[in-house]
Amino acid sequence: MQTAVSTEGARPISAVATVRPEGEIDRLIARNRSRTAWLLLLPALAVILIAAVAPLVTIVWVSFWRLDGLNLVRTIDTEAWRSVLRDPTFYRLALSTLQTVVIVLVLVGVLGLTAGYFLARFVTNRKLQALLLMLAILPFWTSYLIRIITWQPLFGNSGVINFILGKAGLPQMELFLFNQRAMIFAMTSLYVVFVVGPVFWALSRIDPEVIAASRSLGASAWTTFRTVELPLARGGLVVGLFFASIFLFGDYATGRLIGGGTNPMLSDAISQYAGSGQWPVAATLAVVLFGIAILVLAIFMRVYDLRKEL
Repeated sequence: MQTAVSTEGARPISAVATVRPEGEIDRLIARNRSRTAWLLLLPALAVILIAAVAPLVTIVWVSFWRLDGLNLVRTIDTEAWRSVLRDPTFYRLALSTLQTVVIVLVLVGVLGLTAGYFLARFVTNRKLQALLLMLAILPFWTSYLIRIITWQPLFGNSGVINFILGKAGLPQMELFLFNQRAMIFAMTSLYVVFVVGPVFWALSRIDPEVIAASRSLGASAWTTFRTVELPLARGGLVVGLFFASIFLFGDYATGRLIGGGTNPMLSDAISQYAGSGQWPVAATLAVVLFGIAILVLAIFMRVYDLRKEL
């Protein structure tokens, strides 16, 4: 007697053979997602490679060229580096650059924090907040050079300010332009907007109940700001200073047009050397300036993890 074999629920042999373990399926899905992510990232990587990495590599390469009369010799030579590192003027320029950047960042941080706190805590009308922020950003709708040049007829010895002071019978300002004070003042006014916005948004995200709890426990307004609000808004402040420092290191027009070259920076020296055709020295100074900027930005990264805000 033959035994009947039940085939109910049985699957074809081919279907059984193609069934994959659950772990392998998860690995295939993860691999496909990773491949898709890299394909989506390729355009951004190409832009970064062409717009950032390639110029930087070129500048480093040019710094090792040699200038033979008016001709550039494309070779590997350390003459430009030796001439820069042996020149005492280079160290004075580097120190002046760091000093100017630090002073402007301190002023920008204090003013930006004050303005951002005022907008977040004392201006309760949302439309008025948006209007004031728009007015702060409005100067960036015009050219940077136009904003710098307008300072000359405004603050010059024969400018609008002195004209108004003279008509009012008040003592006029003497030589406000073409000195370090004017340059720092102009840079501060230009870059404070980079701090106002991030600080305002950081303060606006703080839960009002946290502030109320601090005040209910007996903390004064200053203690609450110092121990509660400022630590929570530190990310916005650091992000603003981060972007302001990037522009500060490359700013040479303000020092030339407003400062009159009385307090030169490395960026101004790079512009002058490049304008005179001394490309190896200019490239060397550019590499050094880039290194100093990276060092300052690394300090910001140590103070606060910018990946939480960017």
